[in-house]
Amino acid sequence: MSLRYERMNRRRRSLGREGVRFLVLALFFILFSPIVDALPLADDSSPPVTIKSEVVEGELAQKIDRYLTRITPFGFSGALLVGMEEKIILNKGYGMAIRSKGIPNTSRTVFNTGSITKQFTAAGIMKLWIQAALKTEEPITKFFKDVPEEKREITLHHLLTHTAGVIDAVGDDYVVAERDETARKILKAPLLFRPGERFEYSNAGYSLLAAVIEIVSGKSYEEFLNEHLFKPAGMEFTGYRIPEWDKRVVAHWYVGDKDNGNPLEKPYPYWNVIGNGEILSTTEDMYRWHLALLADEVLSPEAKKRIFTPYLNDYGYGWDVFKTERGILIQHDGGSGLGSRAEIRRYINAGVVTILFCNQSYGQRALMEVVRDHIENLVFGGEVETPPAVVSLNEEALKTFDGTYRLSSGSQFKVKGRRGQLIISPEDQEAVTLLFSSGQADPNHFMELNKLSVSVFEAALKGDFKPFEDILHNKEKRALLVRQLIEERVDMFKKRTGEIKEVKAKAAVPVFLDGEEAVLTCVQLEGEKSSLFFGLYWRDRTNIGVAPLRSVPDLSVPFMPLSGNEFAGYRLDIAKKTNVRFEVDETGKVLGLALRSPGGERIARKLETKVKSPFPST
Repeated sequence: MSLRYERMNRRRRSLGREGVRFLVLALFFILFSPIVDALPLADDSSPPVTIKSEVVEGELAQKIDRYLTRITPFGFSGALLVGMEEKIILNKGYGMAIRSKGIPNTSRTVFNTGSITKQFTAAGIMKLWIQAALKTEEPITKFFKDVPEEKREITLHHLLTHTAGVIDAVGDDYVVAERDETARKILKAPLLFRPGERFEYSNAGYSLLAAVIEIVSGKSYEEFLNEHLFKPAGMEFTGYRIPEWDKRVVAHWYVGDKDNGNPLEKPYPYWNVIGNGEILSTTEDMYRWHLALLADEVLSPEAKKRIFTPYLNDYGYGWDVFKTERGILIQHDGGSGLGSRAEIRRYINAGVVTILFCNQSYGQRALMEVVRDHIENLVFGGEVETPPAVVSLNEEALKTFDGTYRLSSGSQFKVKGRRGQLIISPEDQEAVTLLFSSGQADPNHFMELNKLSVSVFEAALKGDFKPFEDILHNKEKRALLVRQLIEERVDMFKKRTGEIKEVKAKAAVPVFLDGEEAVLTCVQLEGEKSSLFFGLYWRDRTNIGVAPLRSVPDLSVPFMPLSGNEFAGYRLDIAKKTNVRFEVDETGKVLGLALRSPGGERIARKLETKVKSPFPST
């Protein structure tokens, strides 16, 4: 399993910082000991002069390509590059870059890197360090005037490692904000904690670092990176405005049917994003950056050792640095609630790099976070259940199946045709279990986990965390983190929710977590004015993760046609197929449906009237 953590104070930007920030996913559990100081440094290497525009080479690449091609009708859109031992085996785009124009994603499409930008900022600082233009131990008073007394101990190292105590942000991404004004706002904002005391992810801290690059170099942030990082690495299409974007397609972002455009259509870039996010790039350019980091031409071995040393929270300079079962993993991701998500993962010991860009959301979740573990499982030789090849039906044909369907037990499904798919939504726990597990899971186990989830939260809200500790995997390391996560989030939102009156279990669903099967229970803390939601992740009756949720997860499953009345269902997160066949009489009237599973068929009859579902559907 790849590494996940429950980190209360860690989260990338969400919704472009429009509105209240949420922790989309609190990460899960600590399994491994801290990494030693020294990391292996790769030998000298030069970036390739050219990279093929599309690559699918070898059996493994064909397997990954087949998976991504088959899941595209079910909601995948983006591009993936996989490199092994400094050779690209896969580099290809999937889905649409601009739906309204019918322009597909390719290996040359430009995407938003989000917070991956931070590694470029950190590298820029270290380039100035190599040039002896600054020291990471220097306080920010050397670069900024009128620094408040409580912030005068902050050093560049603190900013680089998110240990400065600086707030996360001072404004929305796509608004006009100048450098000095933004720096003043950041420095005037309350200090969250004494510098060096703890880790708290800060986009604003990296904007200050970008300002330092400009102040010390005398060049604009983008000009400095372009001259000292991007050009030497052979990266022609990476930046904010310098690259000739008219020569490439810049992908739009999508949330459901909403087209959120791309950064070039907005006020961009200004200082709420400069240095901390939103640099544009391509898979091939990010691969060139990976090769540059393996070599020594762009950054010295000494600079890279500082960058890739894990400090608090396993964070280096602009990178997460983890010790995993597959060796050292150096990675970072980024994106926004506008539909953009990106990640680069570098398995140093294994010689594997994956670069994944996604330009649409997946329900309420980031698409990248839904598929990356499945992709990684395939990359390292595992298996992932893949949907079958599908056909298309027109919207009129799909709408004949719209309606509510009831099993003999009384459990119900809602069916609705939309954008070439049938969306089937469960209306109770039995239907959830059947739809998500193809009838293979024990519904009683799901009900027991729902009850257990309620009981541990009821105790926790009374200040008794012993029941919670008793169900935790690795409780010695996780108990305090889980307690802090729950207490801080409840305290944070009490003004919005009022006092918590009741704890409810909304649903239990099969999920994949770090490449293995698990169960997610959704818990609602119902307050006087509104509610908070948490997700608990389980294997058997042991909790392996706790995460805040925005609401009840989307429990619908998209089905694509295999024929005129038979459909294949597939959710990208759980990676399991479900087949449904509709019974149609000689007049064309739909009478019912049969959910087909290894255990047989479950028949549901179509009702004449619709019943409102307690679960949300897209």
